[in-house]
Amino acid sequence: MKIALVTDLHAEESWVSDEGVSSWENWKVILNDILSKDINQMIFLGDIGAPSAHQQFLDSLNQSGLDYKVILGNHENFDEVIKTKRPAAIAERKEWYWSEENNGFKSIYLDTSTDAISRTQLDWLEAELQTDQTTLLFVHHPILLTNTTPHLEFPLKGDEQVLDLLQSRSQPIHIFCGHLHLDDHQTTGHIQQTITPSASIQIKRHSEKAEVENIGFAYRVLEFKENQITSEVVWL
Repeated sequence: MKIALVTDLHAEESWVSDEGVSSWENWKVILNDILSKDINQMIFLGDIGAPSAHQQFLDSLNQSGLDYKVILGNHENFDEVIKTKRPAAIAERKEWYWSEENNGFKSIYLDTSTDAISRTQLDWLEAELQTDQTTLLFVHHPILLTNTTPHLEFPLKGDEQVLDLLQSRSQPIHIFCGHLHLDDHQTTGHIQQTITPSASIQIKRHSEKAEVENIGFAYRVLEFKENQITSEVVWL
């Protein structure tokens, strides 16, 4: 089984287009590349772009025939996104989070669109982590500290509480996120974190303030074989 992870498209946002980048052109290349490969599913890790971009983005996925899931980033607003899409998995919730079990894994999808984790979501997460299965946590913001400039400048409020919950468990936990516009891997104990580079532009790892590194774009491919997970970044 292979899953493509795409994040931080930022379509129709001026700070990206001012760099001479067309997020829609990037998205077309990425989507076509995913469809040309033996990939079973795509998970978008947040920051589609301006509200005006939501419908076009979701229409392109629906028309592609690709099995996909979308979580929210800090450039999304829950009330705006549900005007275009409301997954059955979130039912009547006021936040975009859910879980599922398949192929021997427990997958948990979190909503950090407010740059924070609510008490309601934390309590739900604590209950969902009561499993012996290897856990896959899909969230826009990183949980493990990276000491990179964009992480220090744009942190997630409440990440320490999330980490405490993860560390209280013993099963392997894999965190997959975006937000930082760079490629990064961190490990502490039974927790591994993998950050996928942006589909629009990349940010410098270390600088006085967050600033653009380059306008390369990418996505990640996860491959699952006999409970082993491998990962590769596809630069385009």
